[in-house]
Amino acid sequence: MTTPFLQAFERLLSRAPGPLFPRARQLYLRKYSLEADPATPFRTFLLEEEIQESAGGAVRIRAISFAVVHWQGPQLERQVYGAYLARQWQLHPDDLTVITAGSWFRDGGPWARFSEPAVYERATPTTLVSSTGDPGGPGASGAPSR
Repeated sequence: MTTPFLQAFERLLSRAPGPLFPRARQLYLRKYSLEADPATPFRTFLLEEEIQESAGGAVRIRAISFAVVHWQGPQLERQVYGAYLARQWQLHPDDLTVITAGSWFRDGGPWARFSEPAVYERATPTTLVSSTGDPGGPGASGAPSR
């Protein structure tokens, strides 16, 4: 059974620019969160990934770490970030670490880092870039492609 966290992870990556465009991909992953409703005071982002590509076009992406950002708010205690992850995603990461050196991408807010096993696989290439036809934005909704 796929958890809501893994569904959100897959949805995000199914719409992300391909590994062929590392700069565009990095900007996308810093801008778009796993939350379908960005009206929450916290947002979860893929921070680091490991990408494996086969000659046939299959791609496997393994998450190394994630960031949980207190969106445009003050720095909080580790327990507050942890409570959000438990409530939103049913996650209880042992390695949750508040990052005190700097704000998230483009002054998004203070953040904490954590790891959680997550893998996204795509058997064959679909498109080189994500679709821009979705009026809700790249991370708003939709089913993950596999």
